[in-house]
Amino acid sequence: MNEATSKLPMYKQDDPEMPEEYRAFLVKLLKYGHVEQNGNVEYRRLLARIAEAGFAYAPDAKSLLIESEIVRQEVQHGHIVAELVRGLGEDPEMDQPLKQYLFYMPLQTWVDIAWFHGIGDRVGLYVGVEWVGSTYEPLARDAPTLEKEEHFHATTGLNYIKSICATPDGRKEAQDGLHKWWPAVLDMFGKSDSQNSEIYVKWGIKSRSNEELRQKYIADTVPLLEELELDVPDHRANRRFL
Repeated sequence: MNEATSKLPMYKQDDPEMPEEYRAFLVKLLKYGHVEQNGNVEYRRLLARIAEAGFAYAPDAKSLLIESEIVRQEVQHGHIVAELVRGLGEDPEMDQPLKQYLFYMPLQTWVDIAWFHGIGDRVGLYVGVEWVGSTYEPLARDAPTLEKEEHFHATTGLNYIKSICATPDGRKEAQDGLHKWWPAVLDMFGKSDSQNSEIYVKWGIKSRSNEELRQKYIADTVPLLEELELDVPDHRANRRFL
C-alpha cells in the first residue's frame, strides 16, 4: 500500500460504511473488467483454448505437466474472483466477451503459448501488485496468491522462449512472435486517458493509472527481452489503445 492509499479507509465485505460508488467500481473491475472470473462463460472458453494448445504443442512431458498446473491455477484464480464478486452481493454468472483482444489471438504454435505466458500473463503481476495494496480487505487478502502464481506463469513463459531461441530457426520464430504479441500486451492496460482509471485510484482500489502501470511494465520487461537478444518492437506500433 503506497502513502496515498494508506490514508484511505479499508473496507470489509458487507461493510455498511462502504460508499456505493466504491462498491460499483469494485464490481465493474472484478466482474466485468478482470478476465479471470469463472462466472463468465467466455473465460471458461479461454481456459479451454489455453489447455488445448498447451497440451497439443508441449514439446516434452515436463512442459505438459507445467501447462496442466498453469491451467489449474488459472481455474483457481477464476474461482477466487467469482467469490469476491459474490461477496459484493453480485451474481458472477454471465456470458460476455473479454475486453482484452489478446485473449482472442490464435494459439497456433508453442511459440504462441510461450509468449502468451511470458509477456501476456506477466501483465497479471502488475494487476496483482495493485491489488495487494487495495483498500478492499478481501481483495488485498487474496492478491498475494494471485501475484505469486502469475509470476510463475510469466517466468515459465520466458524460460520457454529462452529454450526456443537456442536455435537460429527458433530465434526467428520467437522474434516474429514478439512483434505479433507485444502491441496486444501493451494494450491490455487500457486507454491512457481512461476516466475510470482515475476513479479506481481515487478510491485506492488501484494505486496507479493505466499509463503508469504500462510504463512500469515496459521498464521492467524490456531488459528481460533484451537479455534474450531479441529486438523489442516500438511501443506504439500497431497499438489500438494509446
